[in-house]
Amino acid sequence: MSQSEPRRGGSEKRRLPFQVESIFWFAAISGLLVLGWSLLCAAPSLPWNAARLAPSFALARGLPIYALRDSGAHLGWFYGPVFPLWYLPFGFFENLTIAPILALGWNLVTLLLPVFIVMRVALAQRSAVVAVKATVLGAILLLANPITHAAFYFLHVDAVCVACVLTGCVALQAGVGRGWRPGLPVAALAFALSVGSKQLAVTIVPATLVWLWREGHGRHVRAWLFWNVLIGGGLAGIFLLVFGAEELVFNTWFVLSRTPWAGSWQLIGMRIIELARAGWVWWLAAGVSAWLLGPRRLTEMPAEAGALVRLLTWAALWQAPFGLLAALKAGGGLNSIHALVYGLVAGLIVVTARLTSRSIATTRRERVRMLGALGGLVIGGLVADWQWAGERGIRWTPYRGLDELVAQAQRSPGKIYLPWNPLITIVTEKKIYPFDDALLSLWRAELEPPIAVIRAAVPAGAVIIYDEPSQSRFALNYFGPEARAAANPKRGP
Repeated sequence: MSQSEPRRGGSEKRRLPFQVESIFWFAAISGLLVLGWSLLCAAPSLPWNAARLAPSFALARGLPIYALRDSGAHLGWFYGPVFPLWYLPFGFFENLTIAPILALGWNLVTLLLPVFIVMRVALAQRSAVVAVKATVLGAILLLANPITHAAFYFLHVDAVCVACVLTGCVALQAGVGRGWRPGLPVAALAFALSVGSKQLAVTIVPATLVWLWREGHGRHVRAWLFWNVLIGGGLAGIFLLVFGAEELVFNTWFVLSRTPWAGSWQLIGMRIIELARAGWVWWLAAGVSAWLLGPRRLTEMPAEAGALVRLLTWAALWQAPFGLLAALKAGGGLNSIHALVYGLVAGLIVVTARLTSRSIATTRRERVRMLGALGGLVIGGLVADWQWAGERGIRWTPYRGLDELVAQAQRSPGKIYLPWNPLITIVTEKKIYPFDDALLSLWRAELEPPIAVIRAAVPAGAVIIYDEPSQSRFALNYFGPEARAAANPKRGP
C-alpha cells in the first residue's frame, strides 16, 4: 500500500462531515423553497391579505385610506401609512391573483433580508455563507413558532415594522461603532418608518438611548436625539399634510386609545402560557445550543457582534411589555410582541458566532457532534414548519377566487357588498364600502359612525356576501331583515 492511500482515506474522513452538512443544508433550503411556493399560492385565499392590500389599492386609485367618525366608508386602517406605501406598486395591478402573490413575495424579502444584513454585519469576520446559513436557520425557527410564522403567511404590518427596526439597529451600530457618518440619520429614518408602520415601535427610541449610555457612546446621544427629532418630526409632518391631520390622528391614535381591554390579570397569564407553548421549538434550539457550547462563555464573540446582541436585547426588553399590553387590547394578538423576533436574531448572532469560532470544534468528534445536533435541529424545525403549514392548508396552485369575485362584481356593479373584502369594490368600482372589522373596531372604541351614513355607503338592495372564512359578521347589525336574509355566506372555490 502506497503512502498516499492513507492520506486519501484521512482526507475522505475529514470531508465526510462537510458532505453531510451540505446535504442537510440543501434539504433545509429545498424544504423552505417548496413551502414558500405553497405560501405564495395560498396568498390570495387569505381574507386578511385582501383587506391589508386594500389601502394600497385605494391609494393607487386616489381614494382616501383614513376616514373620520362620521364617514361610513371606513377601511379600518388604524396604523401609519408606511405599510400601504410599501406595497403601493402592487396596488396598480388589476389581477387579484398575481398582486397578492407578488406582494407576499415582497413581504418575505422584507422580513428576511434585514435578518441576513444583521447576521452579515455581526459576523463580518466570517464568510457570507455563514450569514446565509444563519438566516436559513432563522427562517426555519420563525416558521416553527405559530406566533411569528404569521408574518410569512399574511401581508403583515408587523413584518415591515420589525424589518425597519432591524435595519435601524445595524445602521446605528455602524454609525457609533464604525464611524459610518450616514449611520445616525439612516437609523433615525428606519426607526421613523417603523413607527409609521406600527405605533408600538416607538419603544425603540428609549431602548437605543439606554444602549448608547451602557456602551459608552454617551457623546452621540445629543446627535442621535437631533436626528430622531428632525427625521421623525419631518416624516410625521409630511404624513399629516398628505393624509390629513384630523383623519390621521383619529385613526392612528384616538381609536386605539379608546379601545377597551379584552381581559385582566387572568388574560395576562393565559397570554404568557400561550407564548411559552408556542415557542417549544425555540426552547429546544436553546437547549441544543447550550449543549454544543458547553461551559464556554457566550460573551466571547467579535466586538461588533456583541454590540448588536446587546442592542437587540435592549430593543426586546423595552418592546416586550408594551407588545404584551397591545395583545391585551380587544382585537389584539401576540403578533404585537416584536420582542420575539429581536430576541431570536440576537440569539442567532450569539450561537453562530460561537459555533463558527475556530476554538469550538478542534477535533473530528466535536465537529461530528456539532453537525449532528445542528442537523437534527434544522430538520426537526423544518418538520414543525410543515406541520403548521398543513394545519393552515397547503396549496400547490394559485388560488383564483378573488378574480372570480371581481368578475361577479363587474357583472353586477353596485349590487354586491363584501364586508370582509373591500378590495373587490375598490378594483371594480373605485369605491370604498365599509369594512366589517373597521365597524367592529369603531364600535368597541365607542366611536360608532351614524347608522344612516353606514347604510348610505352601501348601495340600496346590494346583496351581502361574506366570502368565508371571515372573523365576524358585525356589519349585518346596520342593515334590516332584508339584508340579513340576503346575506347567505358563500365559500369561494
